[in-house]
Amino acid sequence: MKKIIYTLLSFILLMNLAKSNSFDRHIITFPVNEIGKTEYNASIYETEPFDLSLELPNDWTLKERVSPDWNDVGIALSGVWSILDIYNADGNCVGAVGYNTYELYEGAEDVPAAIYNQIALGNNYYFDVRESYKIVNESDSGTTATVDVYYSASINNGTEKINQGIVSYNKDLLVYIAIELASEFVSDDEWLSIAKSIKFAIPEKVEE
Repeated sequence: MKKIIYTLLSFILLMNLAKSNSFDRHIITFPVNEIGKTEYNASIYETEPFDLSLELPNDWTLKERVSPDWNDVGIALSGVWSILDIYNADGNCVGAVGYNTYELYEGAEDVPAAIYNQIALGNNYYFDVRESYKIVNESDSGTTATVDVYYSASINNGTEKINQGIVSYNKDLLVYIAIELASEFVSDDEWLSIAKSIKFAIPEKVEE
């Protein structure tokens, strides 16, 4: 009897662990909206729509960012557009995802600093594609990598901070996505799993 009870408890524990580590696939069609669109960045919002497919831990959700002040959610994700915030099951904002377009520069077609220059060249906030860039997926169409996201003390209440970042570009579409995750809420395993799950596609057109 004790052996049966132990086996049942072990099974329940394994099922709960599997559930806690399970992921759901989400598909985002960018541009999500035109929030933040101006005459200066209009061409970014007018790019051909594309699908970003990624897996997030179960019970995580995506919500449109409506506030212009990133301090309201705690995730800056500066330099990309049409941002969606990522929330965990407890209602904490644990990340954000957005996109931008890029140009091909002769001799630097696959150089991260050239592709991600809008998010990589800041002083107080930047995706560190020079020192922390680690490729997790690579294909003829592009590359996905994990990076550190740096906050200086001057914009983070007097304390430097490093968040988790994911960057991925697509040569066929000439777009890239950037994801920032809050290191205090997201484990390294979750970070890597999300990065490895990223895929680009053109959304299917429905004939009227």
